[in-house]
Amino acid sequence: MAGVVGKYAANKLLGSQMKKYQNKKVSGGDDPFFALIEDPKRPGKMKKVKKVIPAYIPEHDALVLASVKKTAYRLDMCLFNLFGMRFGWESVIGIVPGFGDVVGVLLALSVWRKCQKVEGGLDSGTNTQMLLNIIIDFVVGLVPFLGDLADAAFKANTRNAALLERQLDKKYRPGGRDDRNVAGLDREKRQQNRKSGIYHPQDPPPATVFEDFDDEAEDRRQFMREQDAADRVRQPERTRAPAQQQQQRSGGGGWLSKLTGGNAQSADTGRQQAGNVRR
Repeated sequence: MAGVVGKYAANKLLGSQMKKYQNKKVSGGDDPFFALIEDPKRPGKMKKVKKVIPAYIPEHDALVLASVKKTAYRLDMCLFNLFGMRFGWESVIGIVPGFGDVVGVLLALSVWRKCQKVEGGLDSGTNTQMLLNIIIDFVVGLVPFLGDLADAAFKANTRNAALLERQLDKKYRPGGRDDRNVAGLDREKRQQNRKSGIYHPQDPPPATVFEDFDDEAEDRRQFMREQDAADRVRQPERTRAPAQQQQQRSGGGGWLSKLTGGNAQSADTGRQQAGNVRR
C-alpha cells in the first residue's frame, strides 16, 4: 500500500506539468516526461506516452525523483525548439554573458542538492558524474553564442535526473533488471532508438513505467478504491452508547421492565374494580 501511495503522490506532482506540456515533442531518450513507443492499435506507427514513476520506488524517494524531473524539464526543455534542439529556462538565462552562466550553475547545483535527499544519499560514482556534468555545462556555456547552443544540447540537469533514475532503479527494482523482454531485439538498433526517445513497450528506461494519457483517470480511481479498502480494514468496531449500556444493565426497555410494568398495571386495575364493588 505504501508503494501505491508513493507512486500516486509522486505522479500527481508530475501530472499537471505533463498535461501542460503534452503537446511538446519528445526530446531524446533522457526526456524526463515523455517517450515514444509503437502503437499497438496502429502497427508501424508511434505514439507518445508518459514516463511515470513505478510503485517499487518508496514514497520519499519517489517524491524526490518527481521534483528533480519536474525541475529538469523546466530548466532544459519547456520553452521552444530551435535548430532541432529543445530550450528551457536555463538556456535563455545563459544568453546573458557572465551573469547568466553563474545563475545557470547555481540552478544546476540546486538540482544536484535535491538529488542528494534520497534515502542514503547518492553513491560516490553517481555523485561524481553529476558534478562533472555541471562543470562541463558551465565551462561550455562560457563560450558566447556557440557555447549557449552547446549548453542547450548538453542538458546537465536532464542528464543528472537520468542518473538518479538509474541509481534508484538499481537500488529498489525487485529482482534486478529483467532483460528477457528484449532478448530478440537488435542491440545496436535498440541503443539508437533509445537515444532518440523510442522504446519497446516492454523495455522502459530505469525507474520508469509507460502510461497512456487516458490512463491517469483510471489510475486515480484505482488509488481511491485501494484507499477505501484500507480505511475499511482500519475502521474500529462500533461500540454501544453509554446510555444504551446503562439501560440494558438496569433492565430498562427489556422483557423484565415490560413484565413488571404489566404486573403493576394489573394490580392498579384490580384495586379500582374492588372500590367500585364496595360503592
